Amino acid sequence: MTRSYRSPVRAVAAQVTRAAIVEAARALFAQRGYARTSVAAIADRAGVALNTVYTSVGGKPALIAAVAQDATDDAAIEAALAETADTADGRRILRVLADGTAEVTRRQSETLRFLLENRSSEPAVAEAAEQAFDRYRERLTRAATRLAGLDALRPWIDAERAAQILWFYFGAAAWSTARQMGWTWDDAADWLYAQAVTALLDD
Repeated sequence: MTRSYRSPVRAVAAQVTRAAIVEAARALFAQRGYARTSVAAIADRAGVALNTVYTSVGGKPALIAAVAQDATDDAAIEAALAETADTADGRRILRVLADGTAEVTRRQSETLRFLLENRSSEPAVAEAAEQAFDRYRERLTRAATRLAGLDALRPWIDAERAAQILWFYFGAAAWSTARQMGWTWDDAADWLYAQAVTALLDD
């Protein structure tokens, strides 16, 4: 039997190419919108052949899905969740969530804003946004489950309701609203943290 061989160098090169394509798509979607961005323009921005975009990522629906996934796979998310898993202090968990979601949302603000503002007009954007925000909510649900396991929540709040409250205070829309009002990221994080403490914790 002939064994297949995959060159590590080629694999790394393919990852670098894909990252360049997704970054080009992210920038162009944010600048021009989904409908006015062509795959050819993305290829040109990434410095690759048109066919490379299709073989590395796919057409426009696959590109917006990849952009959305990258935004919600930010390494800071898992770092924050790891820290919440290592503490038994409910207030500390909420502080980490406030600061962590602020950092991720700040870094991914263009993509998240684009998804929020365009999900009602483009089916492909709507699907990508739904998948991205589902992943976002899943991470908050993990934190809510941790709070419930610590018996840190108010007696009438279960893990499911806690996850909904966390989404209300730390979801993408909350950060978007705070920024639209001119709040700094730090001011928004402090206020949202305080509201979440009051709403959730059994002090």
